Amino acid sequence: MTKAGSKGGNLRDKLDGNELDLSLSDLNEVPVKELAALPKATVLDLSCNKLTSLPADFCSLTHLVKLDLSKNKLQQLPADFGRLVNLQHLDLLNNRLVTLPVSFAQLKSLKWLDLKDNPLDPALAKVAGDCLDEKQCKQCLLLLLLLCAAGGLVACRVTELRRQPLCTSVNAIYDDAVRGLRGHDILQWVLQTDSQQ
Repeated sequence: MTKAGSKGGNLRDKLDGNELDLSLSDLNEVPVKELAALPKATVLDLSCNKLTSLPADFCSLTHLVKLDLSKNKLQQLPADFGRLVNLQHLDLLNNRLVTLPVSFAQLKSLKWLDLKDNPLDPALAKVAGDCLDEKQCKQCLLLLLLLCAAGGLVACRVTELRRQPLCTSVNAIYDDAVRGLRGHDILQWVLQTDSQQ
């Protein structure tokens, strides 16, 4: 079975309020076009399927607030995953993720994230840790967002990627932050050294 619509008919029939449950649907790919036609579905459960990747246009589903992708076979998230700016709850439990895209740093609305049981890069795994309560989850999320932002900043400032659209916005954010920090005496010396390199 490839798409949900071909197994159980119309996705609209599966919509319960703002929740769309496509778990255990034997999906190999996400029916993005059909999901885009359901902006009311802000809670999407795609858990326990056979997804190995998400298409790039998945990132156009900006109405999503809660997304469950647990227990799939995802090896990576789309580069523009950060476009899901309304996402508050993300479950990635038990996939095959090693890293997160740089754009992950744009998920500023995210309040809950589960990355357990993924073969994460050791540095990322250490930062992600186990979120045992809401306070730990918020701390882990902040560190992950900072790590993704820092990784993107390095890639965008010192490689040829700096001309790509995502890097253009990362560089603009960096330049705005630098302008905002210029008033701090201690940081001025660091920033002057950075700008001379």
